[in-house]
Amino acid sequence: MLIPLLLLVTPAHPATVAVSTDPPVRVSFNDDGKYGYGDKARVFVQSAQDGYVVVLRSDARGNVRVLSPVDPDDDQQIHGGKKYEAKGRGGREAFVVEDTSGQGVVLAAWSRTPFELTRFERNAHWNADSLGDSGGGLASSADDPETRLLGLVDAMLPNGHYEYDAATYLVYSPRLARGLYAYPYPYAWNGGWWGYDPWWGGPSFGARVVFVPGRFGFRRHW
Repeated sequence: MLIPLLLLVTPAHPATVAVSTDPPVRVSFNDDGKYGYGDKARVFVQSAQDGYVVVLRSDARGNVRVLSPVDPDDDQQIHGGKKYEAKGRGGREAFVVEDTSGQGVVLAAWSRTPFELTRFERNAHWNADSLGDSGGGLASSADDPETRLLGLVDAMLPNGHYEYDAATYLVYSPRLARGLYAYPYPYAWNGGWWGYDPWWGGPSFGARVVFVPGRFGFRRHW
């Protein structure tokens, strides 16, 4: 009689478990991440779960800055599902583009625990020397800005695990912009665009998943 009893208690339709497809953390730009000199860039961050976030930027010349938090003692916490803007000091935009051409990288790192930022602080503000010093966490050369930024995040969370998202923004001169958009491009792809990019190391379509021990992230070209 055991088998009939088991059949009686087995549901006719197994329960469906909802699986979230949201990435752990996502960084995005205004104007599709395409800027000219002097443009005001806005940076947005969203995470799937509550946690703590730092947002770093490497410009076209390899200079590294922290976009969020504005100061090391500021709140790092964000709530899952809510889109945040990484505002600059005084509530202004994240940064003003100071390069005339090239590309930069913005990286947002998310963790369940707060990042340890005191070693990068001087007089309650960010210490630019420690952010640019390889001893502070930056690794390799400016030719690989994502790796350099990840080295800095590793130093900010030495004993923890984090997720991250990195996205490239483009800075173009007016002459190059006219050349790009005069062609019969863009070809539509996921809301993106395609054209000749002299700063690009090769084609990359959409997200590139990156696996590194202790962290997981995405690399996207805009």
